[in-house]
Amino acid sequence: MLFFCFSSSAQEKGLSIADKIISISGKKLEINADGFPKQIQSFYDWEFNKFGFNPTNLLYEPMHFHLYITPKTQEKLVVNTFNLLSESKDSIAWEATSYSSSISQHIKAKIDGNGLISYDIKLKALKDISFSNINFHIPFEKNSAKYLVGLENKGYLRPDTVRWAWKTANVSNPEVLIGNDNIALYLSLDQHKNPENLHIKNGWCNDDNGRIQINVKGSSMLMEFSTGSVTIKAGEELAFDFNLLMLPIDKKDGRKDLQKRFKVYYQMVAEYKKSRR
Repeated sequence: MLFFCFSSSAQEKGLSIADKIISISGKKLEINADGFPKQIQSFYDWEFNKFGFNPTNLLYEPMHFHLYITPKTQEKLVVNTFNLLSESKDSIAWEATSYSSSISQHIKAKIDGNGLISYDIKLKALKDISFSNINFHIPFEKNSAKYLVGLENKGYLRPDTVRWAWKTANVSNPEVLIGNDNIALYLSLDQHKNPENLHIKNGWCNDDNGRIQINVKGSSMLMEFSTGSVTIKAGEELAFDFNLLMLPIDKKDGRKDLQKRFKVYYQMVAEYKKSRR
């Protein structure tokens, strides 16, 4: 059995990458060939009060899209390219492209030294195309998704089912924290609008038809985003931008009050978004 140890000196080295696996102070991010997270691991273990032994996995399977042309027929994308754009101890950036005969997917992502990951995703129509629904799935390991804060939920233990929709919500940019003490993920959807790029539509809300559902499905705890029906003409793009924060940030972070942690993460991501405008 292989054991990993992240010492304080290793943390000071910052980010590193090998074979699409990024190491960052007590955590690892494995990138799939299509550019999405394949697995997120934490080596903080609160139960045994140890640091650096068997990892806790966050994801049951990689994050992914389902592009439904009809309720039973999907547009299948084939991975085309994956490129590492930049690498330093402070940040690592990558991009990936996938194609079908009707649509292209371009992913550009960057992770900073604090574990904050930004994803810029564009689905571009190569010809006029209509979708009955576009789903984006984040499948969590059940044991790594014990609590939930955000999406108008203030509790600690995750409810059996969480439903959230842009039509009835009080905010346009949903934020949510899901995880346990050993590992967690803070997610922020980016609904920025750029009037200079009229050919780019906001994919998440889809004119307030978008919705989110979180519940146990099969062997995973699934976070599912649904756009509803959407049509894009040749040359138009759907933007699905979001930010992820890999948690815990440090050895003490996992034991702090959950509501206080949520507020800290919210501010971190808000400041990052502001810096990008």
